[in-house]
Amino acid sequence: MSEGRKKSRRRRSSDDLPELTPIEKSIAKYLRFQCPTKKGVLMGMQVVYFTGSKAVECLTESKWSSISTKATNNGKSPICFSSKHDAVQMLRKFLDHEMCRRVTKVYKDANVGSEIKEDTSQSNTPRAIRRRKTKQNENASSSVTESPVNDDELKEKLKKKKFKFELHGDQVFVDSPNDFFVWTYSPTTIKQYIIGGLLVIGCIGVCLFPLWPSQVRTGVYYLSITLASLLGALLSLAVLKYIIFALIWLVTMGNIRFWFLPNLTEDVGFFESFVPFYVINAPAKEKKTKEISNENEQADEERNLPEQAVDSEEETKRQRLADDGFEVLSKEELETK
Repeated sequence: MSEGRKKSRRRRSSDDLPELTPIEKSIAKYLRFQCPTKKGVLMGMQVVYFTGSKAVECLTESKWSSISTKATNNGKSPICFSSKHDAVQMLRKFLDHEMCRRVTKVYKDANVGSEIKEDTSQSNTPRAIRRRKTKQNENASSSVTESPVNDDELKEKLKKKKFKFELHGDQVFVDSPNDFFVWTYSPTTIKQYIIGGLLVIGCIGVCLFPLWPSQVRTGVYYLSITLASLLGALLSLAVLKYIIFALIWLVTMGNIRFWFLPNLTEDVGFFESFVPFYVINAPAKEKKTKEISNENEQADEERNLPEQAVDSEEETKRQRLADDGFEVLSKEELETK
């Protein structure tokens, strides 16, 4: 109940706000298309986002500002921004009218910057294996301690990592390059009006097809036949691609995978869908030899484990005897004596 009351209060507060003036609407439209933006994902939908510092910079360099030297104001447009504080206040007003929303960047890889956990259970392992583990853990810890020093490398890695956006709990505008905002305001442009008018005219022209001249109708008829034949050829190639793959895969018992025009059904350009012409994915012998060699190495390590354990026990016995005052001799020294 409390959450519902909070939401209703927020809606009432946004509805009770005064409407934007024509100058403020023109400023919002200018900011929407002139502020540098990038694409991201919010709640499974593709959105356009910007940073707070870029938005403030865009407003202070506009024709409504008296700060920047880039602004060419000849007295035709009123001055609305005499400082960055005025620009921040205008952006907060846009945020209150829900033209944009504050979001936080969440990286999909949760292991970024996490520490490596070391295994401390070494009671039942021999000394040789303990030494190997300690060396590996020391190398890992040294790499972890060295990583925070290189902040530039971490930033580059974070830029390459995939991320998504989530709505911020505090919807307040902040002038910072690390605060992100998503546009929900999408005004109609002149280009959209032109495209809509052309679509209406095209629909009317198609409806008046019987009134067209005979030569134009025959030309459209042949053009539609050629387009339909091209579409049928592309669909037949797509079906042929899978038929060839299935036949070769069955004949070779799954050892060879032959793809004819592999990018034909992929989300690429028209010319890129025909490159490469074919791809053969045959299992290489090197992989098999590597797997066999790895298996042999693992088997050798397992065989050497008891020998290493015996050697470590003998070393401990010799050290104990030496500590007790006994002289420990090897077989070769006994034979010489």
